[in-house]
Amino acid sequence: MKKIFGEIVLGFLILMGLSTGLTSCLDSQDADDPYTLLLKDTETIDNYLATNGLTAIEDPSGVRIVIHQLGTGLPAMTTNKIDIDYSGKILGATTTFDEGNVDGLLSSYIPGWQIGFSILPAGSKATLYIPSYWGYGGVPKQSIPANSILTFEITFYDVVESSQELQKLASDTLAIDTYLESKSIDAVKDTSGLRYVITELGSGATPTLYDKTKLKFTYKLLTDDTRVVATAEREPSQDFYSRVVDYIHGMKIALLKLPVGSKATLYVPSGLAYGPKTAVDQGAVVVPENSNIIVDLEFIDIVEP
Repeated sequence: MKKIFGEIVLGFLILMGLSTGLTSCLDSQDADDPYTLLLKDTETIDNYLATNGLTAIEDPSGVRIVIHQLGTGLPAMTTNKIDIDYSGKILGATTTFDEGNVDGLLSSYIPGWQIGFSILPAGSKATLYIPSYWGYGGVPKQSIPANSILTFEITFYDVVESSQELQKLASDTLAIDTYLESKSIDAVKDTSGLRYVITELGSGATPTLYDKTKLKFTYKLLTDDTRVVATAEREPSQDFYSRVVDYIHGMKIALLKLPVGSKATLYVPSGLAYGPKTAVDQGAVVVPENSNIIVDLEFIDIVEP
């Protein structure tokens, strides 16, 4: 197996048309191909940022994020609730079309938000620049004309965990700790619930959240540690930037602690892996929903842009 799909390749999946919010965006009245409009919008956003001297985090989807204050929490998964303040404008406009606070499931909002908040840490203040393709496409919405590029000034307070999610994390962590004890494995216990063993400590630099990386890793299920269910080699490409932020939460947490050249085994609670979603490879489910996983990780390099 060469590819692992799911949260770790969210941007690529969306570009391939698999976003749950894509249908409304494709109902465009514009004669142009929606993907062509996406490319035009992305170019317009990039020109706007360059003209105004703004440096943005870029995503393969075309969404751009200018970070004013970087938070210390984890980004959201689409199954999470988010607590944010926001103010929305059309690119280049001075008037606000909407503002307020929302506290709801990320999956219920426009695809541009789903992309942005999946790579922005909780606690951040930022401006999101969203091509119309990931906003409302060719469908006008009240004061928003069709094919409008949207900007949102946001304060991302937190990922709001439900009591059910907290209980699941506690039970998953207990299952992992019980497994480790049964195997006499002495692992580092992170406050997030992640457990890990550094099998080889590298001597290179330690990455930041948006550094591009070259990795090798395998997945096993905690309930069947004799069988590798997926193997992957990742490095930056046009469709997948292979940044620390692009991987499942458990890998994000670990990579931010590991210097280049390190090898480690990660014991990841389901909520820091795929949660209630599945990971699919070539049409087959390799990680079922709500599964604790074991990741054998080799951190090869930080790849310069």
